[in-house]
Amino acid sequence: MKLFTVAVSCVLIGTAMAPGGARAPGLTFADGTPEDLQRLATQTWAEFIASFSSSSDCIAPVTVAPAAELGDRAVYAPESMLVTVRVPGTAPNLRAAMVHEFAHHLDFTCRRARLFRPRFLAAQGLASTRPWFRGPTWEQTPSEQFADAAVEIVLGRTSRLRLHARGAALREMRAWGARE
Repeated sequence: MKLFTVAVSCVLIGTAMAPGGARAPGLTFADGTPEDLQRLATQTWAEFIASFSSSSDCIAPVTVAPAAELGDRAVYAPESMLVTVRVPGTAPNLRAAMVHEFAHHLDFTCRRARLFRPRFLAAQGLASTRPWFRGPTWEQTPSEQFADAAVEIVLGRTSRLRLHARGAALREMRAWGARE
């Protein structure tokens, strides 16, 4: 049954591939990363970079790795600049998880992103003194709101039902991503 699930997941991922499967600059893969995940990650990374083109020169390279068992859909390790994605998964869920983690990568590696934090907090209706990496709940943590706002900007939908960015924050973030 597990082999069947993996095969079905590979077919689902394959339907969302960009033609040609060209690699995007700044994106690498851990050994053993399946080709279908590489194609999906490459397409997703290219869309992410296009949405945040103003920061494309300061985003450090990132590596994507698969994991059969993971407590969440994906995690970002800033010290190694590694996005680990739980597979198998559907293409839409994998894309949303990767964009969310790519946004954390942007936040950690690009000074412009850290300078944008006060504007994002204000647009979310939060105090500029609010801790970026802490909140009463995961959904109320500004860094998580930022990462999911990126999902909404890149993919046109949120990745979490309980996590939403205000319209003002999305507008501010879109403008920042495109111009600065």
